[in-house]
Amino acid sequence: MLISAPPKVCLTTSPRSWSQKKSMYQNSYQTGQIYPTERDEYANWETYPQNLHVSPLGVDAYRSSHQIDRLSKELFVANHESSFDFLAMDPPRDDSCRDAAWEIIQSFERLDALMELGQATSVFSIHQSYTWSRLCISEEHFRRLFTRLGVHPGFLDIVFLFREKLGPVEEGFSSAFVDIIHPAVHDIQVGTTQGCSYHIGYNIKYVARHGRALPNDPFSIREVGVYQYFSSDTQQSNWVLLQASDRIKDRLRRAFQSCDDTLPKMQFLLHSIILLDGSEDWREYMIYLEDEFTKLVDKGFFTNLKGSLQEGDLIADFSDLRKLQILTDKLRRLAHILKLNIRLGNLLKRDMARIKASSSSDLRTNCDAIRRSLDKYVLDQETHFDRLETLIARSSGIIQLVQSIQDIRSAEASQQINHEMQTLTEQGVKENKLMKRLTEQSTRDTRSMMTIALISAVFLPATFLATLFGSNFFVYSQPENSLTVASNFWVYIIFTAAFSGATVLLWYIWRQRRLQRDKENDMEAL
Repeated sequence: MLISAPPKVCLTTSPRSWSQKKSMYQNSYQTGQIYPTERDEYANWETYPQNLHVSPLGVDAYRSSHQIDRLSKELFVANHESSFDFLAMDPPRDDSCRDAAWEIIQSFERLDALMELGQATSVFSIHQSYTWSRLCISEEHFRRLFTRLGVHPGFLDIVFLFREKLGPVEEGFSSAFVDIIHPAVHDIQVGTTQGCSYHIGYNIKYVARHGRALPNDPFSIREVGVYQYFSSDTQQSNWVLLQASDRIKDRLRRAFQSCDDTLPKMQFLLHSIILLDGSEDWREYMIYLEDEFTKLVDKGFFTNLKGSLQEGDLIADFSDLRKLQILTDKLRRLAHILKLNIRLGNLLKRDMARIKASSSSDLRTNCDAIRRSLDKYVLDQETHFDRLETLIARSSGIIQLVQSIQDIRSAEASQQINHEMQTLTEQGVKENKLMKRLTEQSTRDTRSMMTIALISAVFLPATFLATLFGSNFFVYSQPENSLTVASNFWVYIIFTAAFSGATVLLWYIWRQRRLQRDKENDMEAL
C-alpha cells in the first residue's frame, strides 16, 4: 500500500549535453513545440503560458494568459479552497505490479514532495463541485501546476469549457489537438532517438445517470477533458484530467497498477479506456429515448381518440405534440454531440497513425491495438448516431402527418364557419326586410294619428263652447229668446284660473328640480 512519506528518489533521466539542449530548444522554437524547463520547474509561473518555449506563430500565449486573467473568477476558487487529485504510485513489486491510489492535494508543498519521488508518470485530476460550478483549483495552483507539467496552451480552450455556467453554455463545442514532436536532427544522426514526443488534448461528451428526482430524464450530458504529454527523451508522461468521473478515475487507477502495460511509451493506449468508458451509457440512453418516443407516439394517436362528428370523421387529441417537439429537439442536440465524438475519434485515428509511423517497431503492435479500440469507439458512436437519425426522421414524419391533419381540420372548420356566416347573413337580410315592413306600418299609423289629431283640433273649440254653454251658469229662455248668465259665474272663472295656475306652477317647479339634478349628476361625472 501507499506510504504517507516515501523517501526522496532522484530522477533516473540521463543528463544531456549542452549541444543536445541547444538542439532541443532550437527545434522547439522552429516547430512551435513545448518543452518544460529543467532548471526551475515554476519559473515565471505567474505568466503561464507565456513562460513556455513556444513559437508565437503557433499559439498566442499572451492572449491565452490574458484570457485566464479575465475568466479567473468563473474558473477558479480561492487558494484555501483549492483541492485536486494526484495518482500516487508505489515502486513496482516483483510481480510487475504496484499499488496506486488517488491522493488529495491542497498545497504545493505536498505536490513538490510527491513530484520529487521521480515517478515516470504524473496523473492529475481537477474536478468541479458540480457540473455548473468552477474548477476546484485556485488560479495560482493552476498556473504553477501547468507550468511544472509544461501543458500545451492549446489545452486551455478545453479548460475554459469547465468554468462556472453563468451565461450561455457551449454545449456544442468540442476541441481536440495532437501535437507530434519529431526527434531532433542531431538525435536521428547519432541514433539516440526513441520515437516521437507528443501532446494530446481533447474533450469528450458522454451521458451518465444523474441520480436526481428531477428532471424526468434520468440521464444528463457530461464531459471530461483529457491532456497527455509524452517525452521520448526522458520517457516521462504527464496527464491532466478535467471533471473525470469516478468510474474513469478508478479504471485508470487499476490500469496503472500494472507496470508493464502502462510504461510511459505505451500510455497512449489508455485513451481507448477513456473513450470506450464514455460510450458505455449511450446504448442504455438510446433504449430510454426509443421507449419514450414510442410512448408518445402511442399515446398521441391511439389512446386519445374521440368520437366523430360526422361519418368518417376522426378527432385526435394532439396535446402530446409539444412533448414530441421537445424530444425531437433533444434528439437533434444529441446527434450533434455524437457527430463531435465521431469527429474526435477519426482525428485520433489519423494522428495515432502518425505516431505509429514515428515509433519504434516494438510499439507498432500496440498502435494497432489502440486503432482497433478507436475503430470500435467510432463504430459505436456512429451506430448511436444512426439510431438518433432514425428517431428524428420518424418524428419529422409524424409531425408532418399531424400538420396535414390540422390543415385539413382547419380547412373544414373554415368551410363550416363560412357556411354559418352565410346563414347568418341570410337571416340578417330577412330581419332587415321585416324591420322595413314594421317601419312602413308605423309610418302609416303615424299618418292616421295625425288625421285624428287634426279632426280633434277642428272640433275642440265647438266642444269647449258646447260644454261651457251647457253648464248651469247659462240659462236660455225660449219665449223671450234671451240668454241669462248666472250671478256666480265668477266662481267658475276664479277656480279655473287658480287650478290652471297651480298646474303650471307645479310643472315649473318639477322642471327646475329636474334640471338642477341633471346638472349635479353632470358635475359628479366630470
